[in-house]
Amino acid sequence: MMNYKAPRGTHDILGINALGMSFLELKAKEIFKKRGFEEVRTPIFEDAALFMRSIGNTTDIVEKEMYVFEDRKGRKLALRPEGTASLVRSFIENRMDILMPASKFFYTGEMFRYERPQAGRYRQFHQIGAEFFGNSSPAADAEIIILAQDLLSSIGINGVNIHINSLGCQKCRPLFRETLVKYFSSVQNLCTDCVRRLEKNPLRLLDCKIDSCKFTNAPQMLNYLCVSCKDNFNTVQTLLKSANCNYAVDGTLVRGLDYYTRIVFEIRSKDVGSQDALAAGGRYDNLVKELGGQDTPAVGFALGSQRVLLAAEKQGLFNSFKISEKIFVAIADQELFNEAFSFAVKIARNGLKDNKDISVFGPKNTESLTNQLKFADKIKASKVVVFTKNEFENGKLLVKNMRDRTQAECFIYEV
Repeated sequence: MMNYKAPRGTHDILGINALGMSFLELKAKEIFKKRGFEEVRTPIFEDAALFMRSIGNTTDIVEKEMYVFEDRKGRKLALRPEGTASLVRSFIENRMDILMPASKFFYTGEMFRYERPQAGRYRQFHQIGAEFFGNSSPAADAEIIILAQDLLSSIGINGVNIHINSLGCQKCRPLFRETLVKYFSSVQNLCTDCVRRLEKNPLRLLDCKIDSCKFTNAPQMLNYLCVSCKDNFNTVQTLLKSANCNYAVDGTLVRGLDYYTRIVFEIRSKDVGSQDALAAGGRYDNLVKELGGQDTPAVGFALGSQRVLLAAEKQGLFNSFKISEKIFVAIADQELFNEAFSFAVKIARNGLKDNKDISVFGPKNTESLTNQLKFADKIKASKVVVFTKNEFENGKLLVKNMRDRTQAECFIYEV
């Protein structure tokens, strides 16, 4: 017999972790809808060229991590590695860039990247994200950063560190790029990836996991910002301060995606180890136009659900979860099966008088009462409601407490 296991880098989400995932997604939807964000669900695979063009050919995601395959007609497709490109494609394809250019959307769902699995990092993982289209104001940047922080706070994650930086715009970034090339050209023994990126995208060298320790004196974009970008960055900081949102300016922060311009940010937590980013995002004013839509400014963020839940667990979130009480409906006399079944449906719909938060199992009409009680033990039922002929004829049921092994009679209308 073959023993099948989940593929490396994937995992089953069950029990308390599934409850946590549902709780996080529910909280996200509540907060997003209060802030005017509408839900969008995109396919889990897209034309591979969509991600190559939007994310960037020299990014780790495109170079090393995308799951790319051909369908039966030879079309090259990719499992989505992130959510923004898919949502922008949907925004354009459904003509929202024309019909509703100032829009707010959110998404939840699985993403796929071929990475080395470790705590909080999987090859199939869940993200929750939000995108704000059509608003070029620094207020939109501040709103997105505060939204991400509020979402984390809503599930009990506090004490996070917010890092912000500006990557400049098309006007001031070329000079910074030229300065970076000169600086990196003087660094000895660059890794293979850095040598290749030096020519195509030198900004990506700042995000290198191998050579980053060599770049302590690297130039920072903040020193090369044009007047407009400088004003924009200062305004975002003023707005964050006005909302009592604590942050740190981090001149070394770059994002692993090429579409970002101006503001980028990460929200980090010490509770998840070396992979400490819980949420990240920034502004991408050129992406909609680059993918064929109208010229539309945009800003957004995404969080990694598994990593967020790892931090939430460390801060005691799971301790507050209330598990539904399990009730098993059993029959001592087979002739009462129909009545027991009807009763089980009724309490499943309406709950018990003293507890509406229950899950109901049974009845089983082919098992002895002894075997039914054994099954109740296996599923960890707290109570067993037993239909017996003598009690039922008097309008009563027998209720067994499976924790202390006591039992009592009660009238059916009292349950």
